[in-house]
Amino acid sequence: MAIGGIGTTGYTVGYETRRTQKTVSDKNFAGQMSNTASVQNSNQPIALHWFDTEEGDAPIGACGLADGGSATVYKPADFDPANPVYKVKIWDEAGNGTERMVDISKVDPKNCDEIDMFAYSSHLTVSGECSNAQSAFMSAAGYYRSSNSGADFFGKTNWLDVIKDIMQMQYDAGNLKGYLDYKKFWDFLEQ
Repeated sequence: MAIGGIGTTGYTVGYETRRTQKTVSDKNFAGQMSNTASVQNSNQPIALHWFDTEEGDAPIGACGLADGGSATVYKPADFDPANPVYKVKIWDEAGNGTERMVDISKVDPKNCDEIDMFAYSSHLTVSGECSNAQSAFMSAAGYYRSSNSGADFFGKTNWLDVIKDIMQMQYDAGNLKGYLDYKKFWDFLEQ
């Protein structure tokens, strides 16, 4: 499970695994697990809905959101690698869920919301196109959120600028490894 945003500003600081209340068979055990976490500087729990689908969809990424909600990217049962479209489920802090389909070919990293960019970066990691995309994006999104209080998860952002800013910050701090990690992602997006 990739929880690259845990510990980054604006995301979460720890998690524990627990079963849901359903009775499950060994065969379906993984399909009934969820994770909880606490928002940084808060006692508010976050439920990461890693396996929270009855449709047989496979999760490829989950993250806790700073407002106490979470988002999970699923590969639908009818997934076509030639035309990657993912199902993203978003839960608010009260557990109310919404979902949307994200067509990866239509995601513009220079003008998209955080949910679409999370789906895109998860796809890049899982497909092997850019192995560190998901973790780099989650850290960059945490940085963006901490720098822009009141930022909306559904507001459009130029993520290349955000990644360039955090990449420069790493360089200025003398963190060459951090700089190169973000640069790998930024270079991929610039193609």
